[in-house]
Amino acid sequence: MLTVAFLATGCNNETKKNGNIEDVQIKAAGSLPYIPDYSSSFKMGNPEYSAMILQGSWKDWENNSLDNMKNWVADTVVVFHSDNSIVKGADSLMARWKRGRAKYASVIDTIDAVIPVFSTDKNENWVLVWAREINTKIDGTKDTAAVMETWRINKDGKADMLLQYDRAKRKM
Repeated sequence: MLTVAFLATGCNNETKKNGNIEDVQIKAAGSLPYIPDYSSSFKMGNPEYSAMILQGSWKDWENNSLDNMKNWVADTVVVFHSDNSIVKGADSLMARWKRGRAKYASVIDTIDAVIPVFSTDKNENWVLVWAREINTKIDGTKDTAAVMETWRINKDGKADMLLQYDRAKRKM
């Protein structure tokens, strides 16, 4: 819901320079037909968090290097997977992802967009990822999906929540 509320909201942007970094304050436009439950007050977040999520959640999955997970995931992580399952804890998440990745001979990920954002009224960092994934199973069949992930980053700079959504590729 955070991502939908954030992305569906019309925005006014205020830009100011902080050294070499542009700080873009995103505020809800005039009158919205809905009031976002979480927040409508965002600014661009830390790009290092984008790099962390892309390396850990995407590149390490693609390369089957999931042992690196402890470096960037909080012990208390809670993950809401697109199949409606919930996983709690870094060890449980690593075990689940290792089981899932073992089903594939290869994975090809394409990142369409990654956006680090900071909710100014909630004082929380988030990373939004839009991607496409082609998974080749051990038997040679392929699964293709469009994936959207919304990661929350805690005060220690580790991912502590994931909201994941996907859509199987449609044949046209």
